[in-house]
Amino acid sequence: MDVHEKKRIARGVKGRFVRGCLALLGLVASASCGGARPTYDYTTELRVMRTYTVGPGDVLEVRVWHNEQLSRRVTVRPDGFITLPLVGDIVCGGKTVEQIGKEITEKGQQFYTEPLVVSVEVAELHSYRIYVLGEVTRPGEFTPTGQVTVLQAIALAGGFTRFAAPNEIVIVRKDAHGERRIPFAFTAVVKGGDLRENLPLLTNDTVVVP
Repeated sequence: MDVHEKKRIARGVKGRFVRGCLALLGLVASASCGGARPTYDYTTELRVMRTYTVGPGDVLEVRVWHNEQLSRRVTVRPDGFITLPLVGDIVCGGKTVEQIGKEITEKGQQFYTEPLVVSVEVAELHSYRIYVLGEVTRPGEFTPTGQVTVLQAIALAGGFTRFAAPNEIVIVRKDAHGERRIPFAFTAVVKGGDLRENLPLLTNDTVVVP
C-alpha cells in the first residue's frame, strides 16, 4: 500500500469520526432543548382555573341593587365565612365570587319580597400565596397582591441559579380536582413561544426548579 492510499483511508476514517461526533452532539442538543418533553393538556388546566376562588383574609365588596343595608365591604374570616345583616353567614372559602353572589341571592329570598340583584368583587387579595423552590436565587413563599404566572413567579424568586435545569420545571398543584405535576419548559415558552405552559398560578401552587 503506497503513501497516497494510506492518506485516503485515514481521511475516510477521520470523516466518519467527525460525522459521528456531530450526530451525537445533535442528539444531546435536541434533548437539552426539550426534545423529549412530556405531553400535558394545558387547555383543560386553563378551563379548570379560569376563575379565582376566595380564601380567608380576602376583602369582598358586596353590592346589592337598591339595598344599602346589604351593600358593604367585608373580610372573609379564618373559618371561610362572612356575615351579612338578616342573611347571616355565607360560605366564601373555596368559592368564586359568582357562587357567593348566588348564595346571597338565595338566602335573601326569605327576607325580601323582591329578588335581590347581587354583585360580589374581590376588593383586596390576601389569601393568595405561592411557593418557588429549588435552583432559584431566593426560594420560599411569596404573597403577591395579584395572580401571577410561572414566569412571574420565577422572577419574584430572583431567577435561576447557574445549576438550574429550566426545561425540567414542575408545578405541583393540589385542588378539588386532585394533586398533579404540571411540566414547564422554559425554552419552549421563552424561545418557542408556547405560552400555554405559562399558566397563571393558583394559591398554594409550588414551582419546583430542579
